[in-house]
Amino acid sequence: MTNDYFTPPYNLEAEQAVLGGLMISTDEDKRQHVISLVKSGSFYSRPHSRIFTEIVKLIKSDYPTDVITVSDSLTRSGDLEKVGGFAYIAELCRLPSVANIVNYARIVRDKAIQRYAINNLNTCVEMLMANDGLDINNKLSNVQQVVSSIVEHAKTGKSKGLRPALDVVGDWLDDVDRRFSDPKNAVGFTLGIESLDELMAPKQALRGSLIVVGARPKMGKTAFYNRVATHFALNHQLPTLLFSLEMTDRGIIERMISQEGDVSADIFYTGTHDDMEMARALARAKEIAESNMYIDSTPGIDLNHIIAECRKVKRAKGQIGLIAIDYLTLIKAGQAERRDIAYGDITTGLKNLAKEMDCVVLLLTQLNRKLEDRADKRPTPADSRDTGQIEQDCDVWIGLYRDAVYNDNADKSLMEILLRLNRDGNTGTAYAQLVSSYIKNISKGEAERLSFKGNDNRKSYARKGQQATEAF
Repeated sequence: MTNDYFTPPYNLEAEQAVLGGLMISTDEDKRQHVISLVKSGSFYSRPHSRIFTEIVKLIKSDYPTDVITVSDSLTRSGDLEKVGGFAYIAELCRLPSVANIVNYARIVRDKAIQRYAINNLNTCVEMLMANDGLDINNKLSNVQQVVSSIVEHAKTGKSKGLRPALDVVGDWLDDVDRRFSDPKNAVGFTLGIESLDELMAPKQALRGSLIVVGARPKMGKTAFYNRVATHFALNHQLPTLLFSLEMTDRGIIERMISQEGDVSADIFYTGTHDDMEMARALARAKEIAESNMYIDSTPGIDLNHIIAECRKVKRAKGQIGLIAIDYLTLIKAGQAERRDIAYGDITTGLKNLAKEMDCVVLLLTQLNRKLEDRADKRPTPADSRDTGQIEQDCDVWIGLYRDAVYNDNADKSLMEILLRLNRDGNTGTAYAQLVSSYIKNISKGEAERLSFKGNDNRKSYARKGQQATEAF
């Protein structure tokens, strides 16, 4: 076996050509393309990495990048002699062809990806060989995470672990530029319920967020889940991954088609229907079928199953918009001293998954029935049943409440969406209507009218009861 097997892949000539091209090229589009392809860590040679960092700093400050300015900048930082001196900077500018600078950058990038992959795959071997008490399933899950990070690095150039502040600030500035150049697509994600989106503006639901939705039965959790999921798939047009441990995949689809088509699901069973309604429903079915929506209704799945399936889609599609799970306590929990610890491990794992997949994770959860002993039955994060870490792990906590579940005279359709916790923005109450198990948008004025009508009915009912008592 030759020593070449143990030599990390690199191409010093391509690295030199990239640096020289950046200094002498007058084609700004090509220079920006090169900067998007390679980072300082892409260079095998440390002096080359340092020179690249200085050139990029000058480019972003709108300064010239010729031999004199680059050498002067390195002199002021005390690094000129460390990278080879003025003579070496001048030598870099003797390129075969400036026109090929983007191709040279691709060579540098490909070699860097190879080195990154080799280093991380060596780590996988070490993990599998280690006598650390972990079972094989956990080890394979860790290996899968490393492989996913390699694929992610190849597509985005971003790596896990410690990163220089310079790189992080650069990514942040790129994000800021995108927000101002394309505000619609650069901010967080809307959830598809107008009053809630208004309340969460301007940041909305950010990538990497874990959103927990808690409610007692009959409050509209599944309707909320379906509305957000279809909004991501049809409006944001991003891969939307649904894990339903309660309903079948066909049951979910039927509800979504009914909701989006604004028809009753009864028309799919009775055989008698309005042709326009059926046509509308089938049109929406076609849109959902052609979207990037994936549904897994496998019963009794655990967290490892969810993570593995998400990583599979991320590798195939390159990105994910939403992972939605219905619901927490139906996920098979691992062994622990107490249930709250076991489910806490799941919520922590889902928060980590949101960060790893760079997407929004929506998690539904049942709430403790003890809240029904209170006079005010509107939920809070503390009502989460057997899941003590939810408040610590989630970025957004939403409670759903319908007064009609407890009060016969309340409006049957009015839903309160209680945004109790929001680490990146406002909290407050949003409103929607729940009609035939589907969520519909409603204005604040209409919500106030329905709420007032319900309160007025209860007062009238109470007065009649008092009058009947007095008459008796």
